[in-house]
Amino acid sequence: MKIDIKLPGIENCPVNTIVYIEGKGNYSIVHLKNQKQVVMAKTLKKFEAQLRLNQFVRIHKSYLVNKENIPAFDAQGATEVPTALGTTLPISRRKLDFVRRTFA
Repeated sequence: MKIDIKLPGIENCPVNTIVYIEGKGNYSIVHLKNQKQVVMAKTLKKFEAQLRLNQFVRIHKSYLVNKENIPAFDAQGATEVPTALGTTLPISRRKLDFVRRTFA
């Protein structure tokens, strides 16, 4: 299992410091615990394949979240996922049942 990931400007970034990754076409924005954002020329699909053995869940076409950095919330009635940064991310309709089972 991979513990560190290489990000531009950050030598070895531990995977558990990533809160979520936001996809923007062929680019991705990695949101870290320390409020830093790192833009990479890598698709969200490639991140998902690279981090599939870690605690990452695809909740939307544009979002991949780290389960370790999601505070406890009521997943049954939820349509959004809160993050450790204080933001909320939407859950797509297609992924709703999967996300509710994962976070239940």
